[in-house]
Amino acid sequence: MQSNLTPMDLLRTPSLLGAWRETPAPLYAALASALQGLVLRGELLPGDRLPTERAFAQALALSRTTVVAAYARLAADGWVTTRQGQGTTVSCGPPGHIAPAKRRAQVGNPALRHSRVGDAKAWIDFSLATAVPDLAWLTPSEHSRNLMLRENAYQAEGMLALRQRIAARYSAQGLATNPEQILVCSGAQQAISLVAQQYLRPGDSVLLEDPNYFGAIDVFRASGARLIAVPVRPHAAHAQSFVEALERLRPKLSYVCPGLHNPTGTSWSASACARLGRAAARSGGLLLIDDSLAELHFGARHAPLRLPAGAVGIHIGSLSKTLWAGLRIGWLRAPSPAIHEQLRRAKVCADIASSSLSSAIACDLLDHLDALIAPRRSSLQTQSQQLLQALQQHLPNWRVSPPEGGLFLWCKLPPTGPRAPELVARAESVNVRLTPGNALAVGQGGAGDDFIRLAFTQPAAMAVEGIRRLATLA
Repeated sequence: MQSNLTPMDLLRTPSLLGAWRETPAPLYAALASALQGLVLRGELLPGDRLPTERAFAQALALSRTTVVAAYARLAADGWVTTRQGQGTTVSCGPPGHIAPAKRRAQVGNPALRHSRVGDAKAWIDFSLATAVPDLAWLTPSEHSRNLMLRENAYQAEGMLALRQRIAARYSAQGLATNPEQILVCSGAQQAISLVAQQYLRPGDSVLLEDPNYFGAIDVFRASGARLIAVPVRPHAAHAQSFVEALERLRPKLSYVCPGLHNPTGTSWSASACARLGRAAARSGGLLLIDDSLAELHFGARHAPLRLPAGAVGIHIGSLSKTLWAGLRIGWLRAPSPAIHEQLRRAKVCADIASSSLSSAIACDLLDHLDALIAPRRSSLQTQSQQLLQALQQHLPNWRVSPPEGGLFLWCKLPPTGPRAPELVARAESVNVRLTPGNALAVGQGGAGDDFIRLAFTQPAAMAVEGIRRLATLA
């Protein structure tokens, strides 16, 4: 696997580390953070060797003791491995930056398994789509710190300053909203869970697109609901079928991602969204609109669905997918005070209140969200194109439609060869993690076995290497 930087690059061009000396931290800590940033961005990859302590100290005009301390700090946190006579090498890469000593047992869902650290070969994880944060995000501004300290930490509905910013963004996008309609959640996942908990009982019907986000499917199944699937078609050609099913079946709840669908990366047209709103008004059920990926559309400016009179809809949004999965900030927009209060009570039972520190950071990010999202969209579009090119070169029999945005490619496997569950198992032999299509299938009985979902958030070198490894299994 080829990385973007070599030890010689760091020695010849120390400016690659950025303005690390300008931070107030001790030099050894600042240097460690700068190297950590290179790993997070994928410019240093697992197995890459760092410069020797002596050579690096000379290049940076530092004492060797400072470099030794920086390497020791990285090693203690699991970022690098130092062996006598073999130097210091990077031991982890995005997004698997977790020290081995802190690792916990793997969770069961295949899309939530983390890359291992310290294996002979680097794990490449296509099952998770996690943005790499700018390290500057991790400390709130003085203004946001003051907001955090002035406000009550136990606000069930979330920090007022954050709700004001979320409401203002909805209003600017054409959906008039006040802060009293916003409930801050621990990501979009908790928002879905709260709604299901309050509105669904065993036997209730839920209408949703197939395939779909596995987190939503799991929540609806756990509630005992009867799931009704509408197969997704290219370019959202299934929208009319969804609307017709909504009017004909009148489900208790309909879950839809019109702004950008996970995993296919398709979006509904404005006219289809208008038909959806009118059908929701006639059906009498609840429309749950998940826009957690919508801001990542490559071409269109996001406009949340405005519902006509009579339609009851809850909107879901999130910064976790838009900017960084580690920032567990999502929200829901309730259409009425009664619904908001019902969900607020459920939120208190779940976790009392959202993190004030995360909320303060989210305030800073929302203040500059358009400026942050523009390069993120551009980077994701480039990454999707790079992964598509790698598939065309190494796995030309896989059928993939370019997504309109988002984080994933939805790949159909060739008619001959292993099906998705078998391929997922075989991929582990070459240290590649995959999400099988059946994990995102609403239907049962082998649905989704012909598909693989690939996250395209990997650095280019890692993504290409991962596809090369998969090609050896064909």
